[in-house]
Amino acid sequence: MRLLYTSIIACSVLILHYIDNPARFQHGWLWTSTKTVELLENKEVRIEGLRVLSRTEIERALPFDKSVIWWHVNSTGIQGKIAENPWIAAARLESCPGMWPSNWGCFLVSVTERSPKFIATVDNERWVISDEGAFIMPADGPLYGLTADTLMNLVAVDGIASRAHSPDLVRAQLALAARSIATIESFVARTADSLRFEGRGRLEGRGDFAVTFKGVPFPIVFTTAADSLVSLEEQAQRCAGLLTKLKDRFAEIERVDLAFTRVGVVKFRGDVVARGAP
Repeated sequence: MRLLYTSIIACSVLILHYIDNPARFQHGWLWTSTKTVELLENKEVRIEGLRVLSRTEIERALPFDKSVIWWHVNSTGIQGKIAENPWIAAARLESCPGMWPSNWGCFLVSVTERSPKFIATVDNERWVISDEGAFIMPADGPLYGLTADTLMNLVAVDGIASRAHSPDLVRAQLALAARSIATIESFVARTADSLRFEGRGRLEGRGDFAVTFKGVPFPIVFTTAADSLVSLEEQAQRCAGLLTKLKDRFAEIERVDLAFTRVGVVKFRGDVVARGAP
C-alpha cells in the first residue's frame, strides 16, 4: 500500500512539474530521446589489415542502417558478409579496445587479404588465384589493386580441369599447386615461373606436373602420385643439386624428369638422355 501511495505522489509531482514548467520538461524529454537514439544508432567503425582493398570496399558490406545492438548480436553474420569479397581470406568483427561504455558503439573490423600467386586458365578464362588456391578475379578485366611487378611474378598454371564440370578437382589441383610451389621454391631457392599438370595430374588432385623457374630455360617434372616412393621434398632437393651441377649446360637441356625413385632423368637437345642421382 505504501508503494502505491509513493507512486501516486511521484506521478503527481511530475504532473505538477510539467504544468508549472512545460518547456523545461519537453527539453529534458528531447535530450533524453536524442541521447537514447545516439546510443542505439551511432557507430564508429575502424578497419585494419587493408593493403590492396580500399576502406570503401569493406564499408559496402557493412549494415550501417542496423542498430548498435544488432551489430553486437549479429557479429558472425557481418564477418561472413565481409568475407564474401574474393580478396578477403578472413574477417573479424569485435568491440574496440577500451572499457564499457566508452567502446559501446565502436567496432573494429580486422581483415586478412589474399595474396595473389597464380594466373591460371580455367574454362578458357584466365583468373588471378591466391596462394591458397582461391579465385580472386578474372585476369582479362580491370586488375584492381595489382601492380605490374605483381603480375610479372604470378606463376602461370595450365592443365586445370573444368570448373563447371569438376569444381572439386579444380580445388584439389590448385591446392596441390599452392603446396607444391611453396615447398619446391623453399628448397630450390628459385622463383617458379609456371606449372603445368601432365598425365594423371590432369585427372586427379595428385600426379605429375612440370615446373619452369625464372632463369631456367627448360621444364622440370615432379610427381605427387600416390604410388611415388620419393617425397616432393626429396625431389626438390634433387632438383637443387641438378641445377647446381648443370648450371653451365642449361642451353643444352630440353627437359628434366624427377618423377623417378632413385634418379633424375635429364634429356638433352638431340634426344641425348642422361640419368643420375645428384
